[in-house]
Amino acid sequence: STGIGEDDIQLEPPPPEALQTMANLRLSQSRPAEALEFILKTYDRMKVGCEAMSALVGLSKDGENNAEMGTEAKAQELVEVDAAASLPGYEFRCQTAKILLECASSLEDEKNKVTTKSQCVEAAIHVLGSLLAENDEVIEVWYLLGCAFMAFSPPNEDSAHYYWDTALTMLNKVKKQLENLIEVDDDGYSASQLEAVECQIAEVKTKLGEFEGKKEE
Repeated sequence: STGIGEDDIQLEPPPPEALQTMANLRLSQSRPAEALEFILKTYDRMKVGCEAMSALVGLSKDGENNAEMGTEAKAQELVEVDAAASLPGYEFRCQTAKILLECASSLEDEKNKVTTKSQCVEAAIHVLGSLLAENDEVIEVWYLLGCAFMAFSPPNEDSAHYYWDTALTMLNKVKKQLENLIEVDDDGYSASQLEAVECQIAEVKTKLGEFEGKKEE
């Protein structure tokens, strides 16, 4: 138990941990619309910092006007630096991105829901971008970014392919390292890790294979 529940939601403003916990709870109760409301509020609490961090890895807001760098822009830059420095922890942000993507997948491509779905996906991308800026060696983040770009309507296939292909390259590197470890000392643990990595490689290859299938059609 996290010790966080509905009582914490009554706080003003409610802590991000409480909002995320409620989003998780609503998803487990098959109430995605309510989960969406809570997770978007969670994102709003760290939006400025995530957008500032994600811009460092080329995932800035589309159409953002950076031409004017007057006093107001410099003041905003200071706000962004401060917001980035006070972002929630890595695991918390990663879980937030996963919930955002899960909520996005629950929204069908109806006209009145496409905007909300895009909002969800864009939020997930900025959260994942903040993680990538902090540590670009976490394979799961690259994989989730691929999933996020494919969640757009229509999907951004080029970006999804790039992130999944990078994840695959990283997984193959880990696989080779584990195989070398097993040759030296097969303690069983490395073998189980290798099996897990091989499953992940198969999953990413399946997703990349879908691209090739579409090109051949």
